[in-house]
Order: sequence, then structure tokens, then C-alpha cells
Amino acid sequence: MRLKLSDSTFAGLGFGTTSGVITTLGAIIGIYASTHDRAAILTAVITVSVADAFSDALGEHISEESKIYTSSENVKNITFSTFFSKLLVGLSFFIPFMFLNTFAAVIVSVLYGSLVLFLISFRIAKLSKQSSISVVSSHLIVAFCVIVVTYFLGNLIEKAFGTASM
Repeated sequence: MRLKLSDSTFAGLGFGTTSGVITTLGAIIGIYASTHDRAAILTAVITVSVADAFSDALGEHISEESKIYTSSENVKNITFSTFFSKLLVGLSFFIPFMFLNTFAAVIVSVLYGSLVLFLISFRIAKLSKQSSISVVSSHLIVAFCVIVVTYFLGNLIEKAFGTASM
């Protein structure tokens, strides 16, 4: 039996999943580059997952409500699917840190996040009949850019404020 999702539910899942990966990876990489502090990384994973899930769900809710042609069912679907996918995907990054040392957990998080983005991007490409290579590569390039930028920002913050010695 195949689960059939409404367009609005799939849109919320796509948004929440992608945002969950990008936001959480950005926090993990930036904090790791700045402090290497496992507790700080885990705190960020949990707080970003919860706060950003509410924020993105409300943002999607308001965005959909502002569209005259959107039904209340679509608003509800996109709000809840955004919230739960963002929350669950974000919190899933906690798992590698439970079983691995901090460096290994960061590497696994990057690989895991890349896999999740690959899968959701591939599904989107198939559903929209676009080139899988084009869609997947463009989404992974954005994720790579976030990783690089947040790594350098974390390093810059550490150099400017000496957070590793705190």
C-alpha cells in the first residue's frame, strides 16, 4: 500500500525536511568550528529544532493564509507537516552525538544531512518531471555552501571572541 500525500502536505514535508537539514547542519558546523563543545552542539540541535520548527510552521501558515485561493485544509496540512518534519529531522541529528565522538558525529551528520537532501530532492525532481541531476546537485550545492560559510563563521567567532577557552 502506498501512502498518498496531498500537495500541501508534501510541500510542508519538503520545506520542513530541507530547512531542518540546512538549519541544523549550519548550527552544528558553526558551533563545532567555534568551540568543539559537544554540549553546546547538542543544545543548539535541540533548541534550533524546536524554535525553528515553530517559526517555520507559523511562517508557512501565514504565507498560505495570505493566499486567497488556499483552503483551510491546505493551510492546516502545510502547517503541521512543516512543523513535524522540521522538528523530527532536526532532532534526528542528535543521534550521532549519542554514540560517536564529537568529530565523528559531525562527519556523520554532514553525510546524513546530504543523504536526506539527496532523497527529498530526487523525489521532488521525479514528481515535477525535472532533471534529477540538476535538482539534486543544486540543492546539495546550497547545503555545501551553508557548511562552508558556517564553518568559517564559527572559526571567525572563535578567533574574535576566544570561545574555545571559555
